[in-house]
Amino acid sequence: MTAIENGVFENSEAILNWTYPGAVLYYKDCDLTPSIAEKFTKYKLIRNGYFLDVSCRGGGLKFNTRFLIASSKAAKLYEINPDNERFGHCCININSYFKVLDIYKIGDKTQIFLLHIPAKGLHYFDNVSSNLDEDIIQKARQSFDTRIHQEPLADLLEPFWVERTNFPVGMDGYNRFYPLTKVTPIPNSIGEHLHSHLIKLTKDTTDINIPAPYYSYQKKESKISLFIKNILGK
Repeated sequence: MTAIENGVFENSEAILNWTYPGAVLYYKDCDLTPSIAEKFTKYKLIRNGYFLDVSCRGGGLKFNTRFLIASSKAAKLYEINPDNERFGHCCININSYFKVLDIYKIGDKTQIFLLHIPAKGLHYFDNVSSNLDEDIIQKARQSFDTRIHQEPLADLLEPFWVERTNFPVGMDGYNRFYPLTKVTPIPNSIGEHLHSHLIKLTKDTTDINIPAPYYSYQKKESKISLFIKNILGK
């Protein structure tokens, strides 16, 4: 099945405009066991089934893994709650999707670089790589090269923040990836309020990011190719 047959390029301009302009780097550090870390592979698509706390502040690493996230739709909650300003507290909405752009290791430290993508962009990013990706991958690696020699930020080592961030992106409590074929129900009225509030704060009001179950067509074949195979007997 070709990209055109699969509708990959449908709404591609809207998808790119949602993803790249205004994207900022956010940080989430945690300790991962090797068996968990190796599950994150380049180009993998991930759905995060919870509200994702990240920081706009980056320093050195105490833990062994840094999730560096390029996002244009992280809400700056520290502007609303000054008590959390020292954490640079930002939040990415529940059922957000990411593409693993790069895995970068220096010594015993690893940076997993994620690109925040819209729900309607899954097929597109499953099949297409952009020159823009190479540019931001280089910036992400430069960031890691610099910050790995810095001291960790004391604020981001406080128990409050570590408790909110010391787990992998896109995995449930059993260290299994959330399936792309489902979306996580918003748990309660408080969750509904936060979900709606994050949409307003990030102005993410178009339908390009309305989550919907995603089914991969990568290994399926078009009706045309199957027809030809039947004729040729191959």
